[in-house]
Amino acid sequence: MRRNIVSALSALALLVLVTGSLMAWADSHVRIVRLSSVEGQVQMDRATGEGLEKAILNAPVVEGTRIVTGSDGLAEVEFENQSALRLTEDSEVRFSQLLMNDAGAKINQIEIVKGLVYLDAASKGEDVYRLMVGDSSFLVHRNSEVRLSVTPEQIKLAVLKGDAQLEKQPQAVNVGKKETLTIDRANAANYALAKDVEPVRFDAWNKEREDYGKAYAANEGYGGPDHAYGLQDLNYYGDFFYAPGYGYAWQPYGFANAMMGWNPYSYGAWMFYPGFGYAWASAYPWGWLPYHYGSWAFINGAGWAWIPGRGYNGQWYGSSFQTVPRITNAPAGWAAPAPPAVATNAGSPTFVVGKPGATATIPGGRIPPNFASVVPGRAVAANATNNFAKPNAASAARSHAVFAPHSPSPTAAHSGPHVFAPPRAAAVGSGGHADVFEGRSGAAVSGRAVGSSSSSSGSHASTGAAHK
Repeated sequence: MRRNIVSALSALALLVLVTGSLMAWADSHVRIVRLSSVEGQVQMDRATGEGLEKAILNAPVVEGTRIVTGSDGLAEVEFENQSALRLTEDSEVRFSQLLMNDAGAKINQIEIVKGLVYLDAASKGEDVYRLMVGDSSFLVHRNSEVRLSVTPEQIKLAVLKGDAQLEKQPQAVNVGKKETLTIDRANAANYALAKDVEPVRFDAWNKEREDYGKAYAANEGYGGPDHAYGLQDLNYYGDFFYAPGYGYAWQPYGFANAMMGWNPYSYGAWMFYPGFGYAWASAYPWGWLPYHYGSWAFINGAGWAWIPGRGYNGQWYGSSFQTVPRITNAPAGWAAPAPPAVATNAGSPTFVVGKPGATATIPGGRIPPNFASVVPGRAVAANATNNFAKPNAASAARSHAVFAPHSPSPTAAHSGPHVFAPPRAAAVGSGGHADVFEGRSGAAVSGRAVGSSSSSSGSHASTGAAHK
């Protein structure tokens, strides 16, 4: 009898454990996406009680995050499958839902408060994208791209590619490619569907960001990840090479010689997020994957390099996301930066490292293209920050910079097809790769010297300049 009772209790405990695990599985899919582009005045509210503060490039975006652009602000948020939400000037959005359901599909629900945004939904995966404006709900299907304009008077959804659907109607309203749906906000049942899409001044900027991602997202023929969000920036700003004892590694272009004296944590910020504390946000334009996955190693003869590690063909999110530095090998006397202590009585301010507002580039490396230069009539007024919330006054600045930031080139007229340099041709040797590091300063790596730039791969991409 006692044995039966024990067995029953054991079975009950197991049932509770399994049920709890299933509930945790269902409730624990808090996802992290990326603020992938910031131009002009952009602010972010991480739902921590700190309110709006200056947005930091590569800041993690979690459920509840709010992003607001000013009169000259442009921003982009990239999802795991390289889908993107792009905000134009004077826009505001809130990520009301970022989760993964029991079937493994990622659910993205975004409230559009005001302004004009683009949603580029990739063809990969079974992700769900839903744009919410008040009581109106728009389901954007995979491999589709839409432009949504929100004013106090009306909502206008233009489908640039694929199709979308207006939900919460007696009958679903389908909007196809090159169609525009206009809704009267005073009466949501009053809508009109037109068989055309009128161009707006931000279309070229949206297309430029889209083309940049597509041009550099693939990594065929080289080491490193085959796919990952943020991979396009690694391919544009640096190169993978093979380092014996480490496997494939990545370095940004730049410096006259090997990257021996550079500190990979020179620019960025410590940002607080409920549930996992302070996380590092690198201000380098390529600073997403190398600071949240894999590790940094100090390689003799080459200096600091990012090691993606094994299994990078898997899923680059979820439990593998790292908030704090992970170092495989560091030079003698070097200590990894530690996150600040959480001061609950004084809130959780953002701590900036480096020179706030400076363009975080590597001397001799590529300068971020001026994507905003393709917006007709775009000009930043002297009072563009008026009536715009200031960065958190409690934020402290701490500079660990080793090198001064490289100043961008003057903006040139946009006369070519792109403001970014096109991908270089693959350099493939007899062994299938030309990227072998021999552990010597200046060793050949993919047609370039370790830590230096060449005219074919590490040259400057002058801001706003045309590259043919």
